[in-house]
Amino acid sequence: MSDPHDDEPDGYRGPAEVTVGEQHATTEVQLSGAFDPISGRYRWRGRLRGLAAALPGTDLSPGTDVHLTVPGPDGPVPAIARITETDLWGSHMVDGMSAPPYPTRPDDTELELG
Repeated sequence: MSDPHDDEPDGYRGPAEVTVGEQHATTEVQLSGAFDPISGRYRWRGRLRGLAAALPGTDLSPGTDVHLTVPGPDGPVPAIARITETDLWGSHMVDGMSAPPYPTRPDDTELELG
């Protein structure tokens, strides 16, 4: 039997407003996540493409917090993430520090324990 959620999109892929400190830029992001049964939380992470080119001279080292805002059906949706690394292509990988800026599946949010 197939999963009833197989056809549903998971996460978000598209433009996002990104703020690091006082610097702002629009860049392409790819975000996704899943419920982690060990921590009892929904965990999300993603990739920010072209961030260094969009924010030249800005500290984008691992541990730097970034504020993301993505478009949503009811208006902009904010989130906070932390840079974890830079991949081979120069994209910045992030781990979510707040609720994700995209809808989650009902079974993921119902399982969340804290």
